[in-house]
Amino acid sequence: MRQLLTAVLRFLLRHALQFALFIVILLAGRLLLADWRAYSAGSEAVAALGLAADNADSHGTGLAEAATARVNALAHASHAAVAARRTEVQAQLAALRARQQASLFTLPLPAPDTLARHAQDEAARRVEIEVLAQEARYLSALQAAISGEDARQTLARLHAQHVSAYAALQGNLRQRRQLEALHPVAARLPGSDAHAQLSRLEGEGQRLREINLQAYQAWLAQRARTSNAARPAPFAIDEQALSGVLAPVQKAIAASEEQLARNWIARWRAPVMDVAPTAALLVLSAILLPAAIKACFYFVLAPVASRLEPLSIARALNVTASALPSPPDGQSRISAVSQALQLQPGQRMLIHPEYLQSSPVGTHKRTQWLLDWRFPLTSLAAGMAALTRLESDTAASVTISASDDPLLEVAVVRLPAGSALVFQPRGLVGLVCDADQPLAISSHWRLGSLHAWLTLQLRFIVFRGPVTLIVRGCRGVRLERAGQGRSISQSATLGFTTDVLYSTMRSETFLPYLRGRQALLNDRFDGDNGVYLYEETPRHGKQPGKAGSWFEGFTDAILKVFGI
Repeated sequence: MRQLLTAVLRFLLRHALQFALFIVILLAGRLLLADWRAYSAGSEAVAALGLAADNADSHGTGLAEAATARVNALAHASHAAVAARRTEVQAQLAALRARQQASLFTLPLPAPDTLARHAQDEAARRVEIEVLAQEARYLSALQAAISGEDARQTLARLHAQHVSAYAALQGNLRQRRQLEALHPVAARLPGSDAHAQLSRLEGEGQRLREINLQAYQAWLAQRARTSNAARPAPFAIDEQALSGVLAPVQKAIAASEEQLARNWIARWRAPVMDVAPTAALLVLSAILLPAAIKACFYFVLAPVASRLEPLSIARALNVTASALPSPPDGQSRISAVSQALQLQPGQRMLIHPEYLQSSPVGTHKRTQWLLDWRFPLTSLAAGMAALTRLESDTAASVTISASDDPLLEVAVVRLPAGSALVFQPRGLVGLVCDADQPLAISSHWRLGSLHAWLTLQLRFIVFRGPVTLIVRGCRGVRLERAGQGRSISQSATLGFTTDVLYSTMRSETFLPYLRGRQALLNDRFDGDNGVYLYEETPRHGKQPGKAGSWFEGFTDAILKVFGI
């Protein structure tokens, strides 16, 4: 019953958490989609308004040039021509002002191109109205100036007529005074010639006085009707007023940009776009640079290393090591799931406790903290620490097995006196040696060898006989003769005798190396009597060039440098 309740509660809790997670994901997606739509709409609005402002500005420039040329052509036209153009301009203004824009508040909402076209049409309409209004005002001033010029010409003509009438009247007065001065008595006597002449001059003077009065009154009336309006300067568009027409558009652009700036997508978009080219270049470099480096290593450095002289540990030690006995042909596998060793009196066995499967009760066991106190770091790094030390007063059979891993097998490699084996301690799980003799281990650095640098194995550890090494290997351990040349994967190599000529050779195909499926170099062993030791399925460096983590890869590289 408890298990049923537990299963039901787990089922409900798991699906409740899934339900809550789905709610959070859907809400976050909805908010993100709303912000993206708001940002897209704001960006499209700003772009549409900016395009409308630019097009309206260029359209206004063209209209201004055409209006300037058209109006300046009427500078010396007649009053009727100016009046006709003014009437035409006023009709165009009335039509533009009466034109209504279609409403944008419709469902569904108009497309962005419709919004852009609407904004562009409205801006163009405002610009056209302003240009025509300026043209109409100038034509009114020009019409007034032309009318003033005609009135002034009429005033001058009437003034000349008044001057002429006044001069005739004054001439009549002079003639009468002269006649009265010459005939003072006769001019007053009726019936005399002088009186008749004087009467005629007085009648003509009365007529001239009326003409003069009429001319004067006509001149006064015309002067009252005559204005002093001067001809306006050549027509030019008021650019400031024309720019002011687009002020609502610019204000809308500023408001949209301000609203857009408050959107978090807009705040992050500019910095991201600034660094995006650099990031793309870095990604491209990360993709191409390793391939270029690998190509350089494969086609340049590896062939050079393959032509170098092999590395000989025996020559460096200046010794002649005896060869190890090799297994019969076709039987290179020397490992098994378990191995039985005979521990003789006077011998000691150092073994990992987890590999010690069974031993006689009479054996003496104690803990030995390090494999060799002369190489403390090597012993610790290779895991050869806290070993079990076995000694027996009689011959004792000890069974060795990898009890913690079913894929590991154990091999026994016996080094007779005078033999030497270059071995990586990572594959060592124990050894058997004389109890009264120190363990013969030495290390050798090869800093001047390109083979060592390419494989990052600068240090070689040599075990000398007589000693029996207990070796582990995944899926088995094999011992083969080098002969005229053998090559194997570096990650599989466990060791080789010192009379082997060790070198590196380039892997056969480039594509697997480029994809990280195999290492750049393989180990090569030459020597008629030399043998080498390797595990069948290496776990160490199973994927060359790749590590589970950067720390693991760094640690493996350091251990390889020290030959561990």
